[in-house]
Amino acid sequence: MKKLIAGLLVLSGIEISLALYLTFWREHFWAAVSAHEYVAFTQQIMVFTGVALAIGVVAGLSGYLLTLTSIQWRKKLNTKAHSLEHDENVLNTSQRIQEDCCAYPTLVLTLTFGWVKALVYIVVFSVSLLISFSFTYLLILIGYAIVATLITSYVAKPLIKLNYDTQQAEASYRSNLSIDNFDSCIRVLLGIARKQKHLTYTQSFLSQVGVVIPLLIIAPLYFTTNMPIGLLMRFNSTAATVLENMNYGMTSFEMLNRLLACRKRLKEIYVI
Repeated sequence: MKKLIAGLLVLSGIEISLALYLTFWREHFWAAVSAHEYVAFTQQIMVFTGVALAIGVVAGLSGYLLTLTSIQWRKKLNTKAHSLEHDENVLNTSQRIQEDCCAYPTLVLTLTFGWVKALVYIVVFSVSLLISFSFTYLLILIGYAIVATLITSYVAKPLIKLNYDTQQAEASYRSNLSIDNFDSCIRVLLGIARKQKHLTYTQSFLSQVGVVIPLLIIAPLYFTTNMPIGLLMRFNSTAATVLENMNYGMTSFEMLNRLLACRKRLKEIYVI
């Protein structure tokens, strides 16, 4: 499993390098468009095609290695689960072993590598932003990301308990297919649907605002100087990447809540 994790880290490094290259590519591409240079435009399209293909290959390999690592971890969890004596008072132990031992590794690995990649993206692209532009822009991006994450965390917090309650209600209904258990299950599902709706509203709105933030903060400089459009697009791409990865926590709250609920269920049967 260590070799698979090392492979994931290497692929993540390649992906980030290619993404950084594309920010500089945008400057050359839009400069060619602005100057009506067809040959340069065609060359830049060919370069982009090659980089896009490379990113696609890296993404496919990363997903494959992530799945292999998850499967190996699941094997270990299942082996441990079958060797334990489980409390008969805990609802539906077999379902927890079958479902949660499968979901837990995938959720942990996806979030862990997501956070690691986001952090590296932030560092690399922030340095690029600081070299070419002002530190003030980075502070504005950080401020918006903090506010957006705090708002989203407040809205998403109730989902941790609701995700756990959903699994408990489903387990009770499986063990005894009674009308009362079914009604209880429906009530919990309706509750989580309402909270999920609020979270989706919040995430969607803040994400859309985040799209225009880079352009809004650079607009005064662009309209008051002779800033080339290529440089404008490079700033927009760099700043948008920084902000997108700073907002990784905001966009992954649903997955994090599922992970916490899953972890709680596995801890109750001493698998983790």
